[in-house]
Amino acid sequence: MTRLAAAVVALVVVLALLANSSLFEVQQTEQALVVQLGQPVRLITEPGLHAKMPLIQTAISFDRRLLDYELPTVEVILGDQRRLRVDGFARFRIVDPLRYYQAVGPTEEGIRARLNSVASSAMRNVLGNEQLLNVLSSQRGRIMSTIRDRVNQEMQGFGVSVVDVRIRRADLPEENTKAVLARMQSERERVAHQAR
Repeated sequence: MTRLAAAVVALVVVLALLANSSLFEVQQTEQALVVQLGQPVRLITEPGLHAKMPLIQTAISFDRRLLDYELPTVEVILGDQRRLRVDGFARFRIVDPLRYYQAVGPTEEGIRARLNSVASSAMRNVLGNEQLLNVLSSQRGRIMSTIRDRVNQEMQGFGVSVVDVRIRRADLPEENTKAVLARMQSERERVAHQAR
């Protein structure tokens, strides 16, 4: 009787493990791609409990929410030959998980590297045709939408939609800032000398 009870308990445990590995949950903020031996089998966009074949298939979740990425600081030469240090951010969404998986794999790190190079290139190209006053004035919105459109067009091949690209900060390089401050100080000293 004890052998029979142990066999029943072992069978129940094995069945529970198989059931656990054959079911997976997709949250409302996710979409999932079922992969069988490295090959995509199906895409699941509806939230809820779903089934897959245990031990053969795996489910990879992708976030469907808006994701942020901080772009590193790049130095840009503007159209008026002035140097400007620019850092910004991008917001994107995974719209095609299958294309995303085929292009960069299951993690977000691969897309961040691609987004970094594409956004930096677009910033350099667009800002290279602009004057410093345009970047610092109300023309900035037009410049940002041009950069966003270029980045979005290039990133669509990766299954990603870029919603926004913004310049968070634009500074003169440190050597330019020191030169401007020295010029301002010498001008103030000249005015003070004349007043005395």
